[in-house]
This record gives sequence, C-alpha cells and structure tokens, in this order.
Amino acid sequence: MRSNWTDREATGLDPLALRVYSSRLLGSESSLVLYGGGNTSVKHEMEDEAGGVVRVLSIKGSGTDLATIDVGGFSPLALDPLVRLRTRSSMADDLMVELVARALLNTVAPRPSIETLLHAFIPLDWVDHSHADAILALTNQPSGQAVVRDVFAEDVGIVPYIKPGFLLSKAAADVYDNDPSVVGLILENHGLVTFGESARESYERHIELVSRAENSIRKVWKTPPAGRQRTSRVAAGLATRLRGQLSIRNRMILRFDGASRVRQFVDRDDVDEISQKGPVTPDHILRTKQLPMVLHGSETVDIVREINNYEDQYRGYVARCGGDASSFMHDPFPRVILAPGIGMFSTGRTASEADKVGEIYRHTMDVIEAASAIDRYQALPERDLYEIEYWPLELYKLMHGPADRELAGRVAAVTGAASGIGKSVARRLAADGAHVFVTDIDVVRAEQVAEGIRNDGGVAESMGLDVTDQKSISAAFRKMVLGTGGLDIVVSNAGRAEASAIHKLTLAAWNRSFDINATGHFLVLSEAVRWLRNQDLGGNLVLVCTKNTFDPGRDFGAYSAAKAAELQLGRVLAIENGEHNIRVNMVNPDAVFEESKLWSKKIREGRAAAHGVPIGKLENYYKDRNLLRTKITGTEVAEAVFFLASDRSAATTGAVIPVDGGVTGAFPR
Repeated sequence: MRSNWTDREATGLDPLALRVYSSRLLGSESSLVLYGGGNTSVKHEMEDEAGGVVRVLSIKGSGTDLATIDVGGFSPLALDPLVRLRTRSSMADDLMVELVARALLNTVAPRPSIETLLHAFIPLDWVDHSHADAILALTNQPSGQAVVRDVFAEDVGIVPYIKPGFLLSKAAADVYDNDPSVVGLILENHGLVTFGESARESYERHIELVSRAENSIRKVWKTPPAGRQRTSRVAAGLATRLRGQLSIRNRMILRFDGASRVRQFVDRDDVDEISQKGPVTPDHILRTKQLPMVLHGSETVDIVREINNYEDQYRGYVARCGGDASSFMHDPFPRVILAPGIGMFSTGRTASEADKVGEIYRHTMDVIEAASAIDRYQALPERDLYEIEYWPLELYKLMHGPADRELAGRVAAVTGAASGIGKSVARRLAADGAHVFVTDIDVVRAEQVAEGIRNDGGVAESMGLDVTDQKSISAAFRKMVLGTGGLDIVVSNAGRAEASAIHKLTLAAWNRSFDINATGHFLVLSEAVRWLRNQDLGGNLVLVCTKNTFDPGRDFGAYSAAKAAELQLGRVLAIENGEHNIRVNMVNPDAVFEESKLWSKKIREGRAAAHGVPIGKLENYYKDRNLLRTKITGTEVAEAVFFLASDRSAATTGAVIPVDGGVTGAFPR
C-alpha cells in the first residue's frame, strides 16, 4: 500500500478540512475500511460562545463513511471532560454514551463514534483507526501476538481483544503510556490505530504499518486476481429458489458473484470448515452474520431444509449466548450463501445492502486465506461476536435507519420504459422503493430514464429488451434474476400503433402489430411466469392495454385487435396462475400523448383524419370526449399500475381498470 498524500491538496487547509482530506484517503482503500467502518479524529481549538478558546475533539460520527465524509460528518466535543473520564475504573455503556453526549458542542452533529474515548485518551492530536485486512490476517490466529511481534518488533503496542467502549479505550491508552515511542496500536481481532503530531504523520504511519503487514503476508500467500464473472442458468435458477425462501418474512435482494476469485474460495475442498470459523472482525457481523451458509448440490438441494437448518443453528447460537437476556432476535436467515461450483450470493433488503455484504465477504475470503497461509485462521469466540451483534450501541445504527417504503425489497421490470407510459410507471414504482429494471429496445433512452430515477434517489438499472425476440427476453430475465435474485412485478407495456383501414392494411403491418402488441406480451409474460413460479413467492403482472380493447376505433383495426388479444391473454394468465398467488391485472388508458413514441406524426395524422378533426386539435378532442373532460397522463396510468402492483390490491386479479376519463363505450363488461 502506498501513500496518496499530496501537499498540493493538503496545504492551507484548516484542521477540520485537513481531517476530512486524510480521512477520505483512508476511506478510499477498501482493504482498510468498508461502509462506515473505522474512525478518525483531530484535537484542535475552537472559539466558544463566550469568546474564549476551548480544546475540541472532532471525531467521525457513528456509521459515517470515511470514503465520502465531509465536515458535517464529524462530531465536535469538549475534550477536557472526556479526558477526565480516564480516571474511572469502569463505566457502563449507557453512562459512557450519556457522558460523551454531554460533551457535544453541536446538538445537530451526528452521534459520536463508539470509540470516542479511545481517541480522546490518546494524547496526540491526530488519530486514525481502520480494520485493515492485512492487520487482521496477522492477529486472527492462535499465535497472533507472536506473529505481530515478528512483523513489527517493538514499533507497535498490542492491545488484547476487548469489546469497543470504555475498557478498550482505557487499555489502549495504557499500552501507549507504557511506551510512547510506538507509532501504532494493534487491536487484536479488531484493527489498527495510528497517531501523530500532524495529519500526514498519522496517515503515513498507518500506510507504512499496513504495507509491512502486506509484505509479510506476500511471502507466503498472494491475493488471487478478481477474474472474469461466470454466470449460468443453474445460478439463475438457484437465485430465485433462494430468494423465494429468504423473502418469506421480508423481501430480500440477492446479488450473485461468480468471479474466479470467489469460485476459488467456494470450491475449496475445506470450504465447509474454513468458512465456518467466524467473521474477521466483529464490526462486520451486523452485515454478514456470524457465518455464511454453504449450499452443495445446487440443482438437487432441498432449499427449504437447508435454510431451516441454518435458522435452527442461528437460534441455537442466540440461545447459547443470550439466554433470556433479550426477546429480540435478528432475522435468522443467512446473509452470505456459498455455492460450490457456482459462486456466492449475498443478500440484503436493498441491492446496495446486498452489494456491501458481498464486498465485505470478499475481503473476508482474503483475510481467511492469508491467515491460513501464515498459520491457522481463528476468529473470536461466538460469545464475543454475540455481544457485538446484539450490543445496544450497535443496534442503534439499525433502529435509526430510514423507514421502508411500500415496495421496499420488491423487484420490478417494465417493458417499453424508455418513454411515455412505461417511463411514468418505472418512475412511480421506484419512487415507492422498488428496484426497477427499465427495459426497452432503445437502450440509450432506457439508460437515460434509469439515470433520472437514480438521480431522484431511486434504484434503477437499464436493460435492452426486444419483446419480439424470445432470446432477447430470456437473456434479459436471466440477467435480472442474477442481479436481484428474482422478480415481484412485471409491467408489460411495450406497444406500437398502426393506423389504417382494414381494407388498406398490409399483411406486414398487421403482423407487426400482433408481433408487438399481442405476441410480445405473450413472450414476456410467459417468461415472467416461469421465473415467478420457480421463485414460489407469488407476484404481480400488470398489462398495459388500451380503451380500444372494449371500444375500438375507425382505421385502428390492427392495433385494436392485437390489444384485445393482449387483454384476453391477461385474463387467461389470471386463471392459470391464481393458485400460485400470481395476480394478473390490466389497465386500459386512452390517448396518453406525453413523451410517447407511440403517437408519431403519422399516427397523429391518421387518428385526426379518422375523427375528422384538425391535427392541432387532436389532443383536445380526446380530452373533450371523456366524461370528466380531462387529459390523460402517464402519471395517472402509473398510479393505477402502482395500485395493482402493490399489496393494496391483494385480493384483486383478472381486473381491468380504465384510465380514460370515462369513455362510455369502453366501460369494462
């Protein structure tokens, strides 16, 4: 590891800005900290309300990510009251939190790090703490202290494992006081702390010590390259089966990783043993759980039995370590599933959470194998791990997250979503928490829609999909399943208009209309049903039809006939899939002009001629002919789709909802 410090960027920064700068340098190295891990601080002076000067400890807020932290991510605390706490012999966690909170100088600052007192008790101004992979590979073995001494001699102090809090803070300060010449502290099974008179000194000491650890490991083990991702039909099928069982309580997202680096670990002959020793640091346990699940025989394995066995083991671990201390228990399902011959699945309530779990476990693989190459990997006893997993100070992070939106954990695919109604539907589903696949034959515009959703805080991916091409559909669905574990909502929306009197209509135009407006829905929805049935979690299919299915128009025969076939297809799907809890419903909009590719100049001219109105007055014609005299928008259609795709319509299938302002000829019957 090399220092990324540059004087050009650091010169002239005030202490807090400099603290942000060097914190981000640490945060940019994933082998040092991941997703809120680690913490940094600076001791400096601030002017108080009376115009005097007070010594301040500015420390990273709990859960804040070092990679992206800014000034607002630090909590300023009066330093002297914190330092005086060191004279105490012991302190309960709740009292520690209260006393630290009393020292806060900004009531809107984030909650200070759990390790605030450790930073306060170290007398140097700059303190950096990480969970460096290389350091953990040295400490996480039976002879960890001897290995650390062999690598670092007397340059570091060693602090035996103690749960973060007052006692660890006091012990770390004692080790430093016993030998102030040390340039860092190794916290067993926890990580590295460095310090200095300047930000650069503390940071570069950190990099230098990690580099020495990496060099010592490199003599006996070389990190395998990430390698190319390998996917398969088997992996996709397994993903849906897993998601179906893991989502019984809460919908989960699964991410698949079949890269050669992952395969090298999961295909080890001893994976059943080496993967069941525990996490590399207790900090990871809230995301990855204590142990992964290992799944052999992917195509024949009894998923229900294996997950039940995992749940029983987890409940046993909680009973052994927690007893009757608490009635609360985390979701007992695995967060990491290792499938020999296939790869790794990571799970989370969102794709982002599942990605974090996956990255943490990829680092876990490196630490386990590096430690094993030195001697033998050893994690903390399960009771120590339980103390962190169920520690109220860690549970605080979980209990103060954002509330789930209505479609949280749901995966939705929308066809024809690059414009018009499909775009509005994709945005509406994402706004309420769904992970949306924006699919369209126009991949450029599909990505523009997905990017807009992401910019608004939603989760969306774009994907090319031609509804007339069965291979394109199969490939897209397999990719979606491998990216999320399955599907919950499929909105079949892609369509095309053909305007012509029947006697003038060419066979090619007729076939083109049916290929997209009827057969395209058959191909998409039959593929969706196969995946939903394999997942065995139910699901919602919504077909965007048209008021023309009940009230066809002059010179619109090919479109009206094909869309009528689509509606009848939806009814049959509802009949065939109710026993699988797959609901199928239809919406019938009328004349949605906004951002629609369907309403081309040619179609506008044809419909204006058919209705005998000037083309410039066509939109008003459609508005004025309905009972409510209202313009129909994609937003209104999307609201109807949302209702049918959500649990609000849990008892509804086979329904047709008009979104046409009230066209009497199109009343469902």
